[in-house]
Amino acid sequence: MVRGKTSTRTRFEWRFWMTRTILFSIAAIAFTDIALQLDNALAISSVASTVPPQSRLPILAGGVLLAALCLFGFTLIGSQLIDRITWLKPVAGLALFVIGGKLVYDYFRP
Repeated sequence: MVRGKTSTRTRFEWRFWMTRTILFSIAAIAFTDIALQLDNALAISSVASTVPPQSRLPILAGGVLLAALCLFGFTLIGSQLIDRITWLKPVAGLALFVIGGKLVYDYFRP
């Protein structure tokens, strides 16, 4: 067995695994964002339905653009805050857990 061959193979497998993990994470985030944007689409459509037909396209385009900019901006701000304030990550996780628990409770409550 050649010594360098094993090392190269291990390095290649590690890079493949990391690339696959990163691509899966990106796909999961994109899918989640698409699923969560459905409520924005309904809200923007509801607002656009109240204006005259000739003004609907600019209202729809502006609403979609504003929603995308807000999502991007709030994501950047949130990631910076979580990096700088160490106790914020567990607090945010607890808040998500409580909100999720309340949603499940409300769904199954008779």
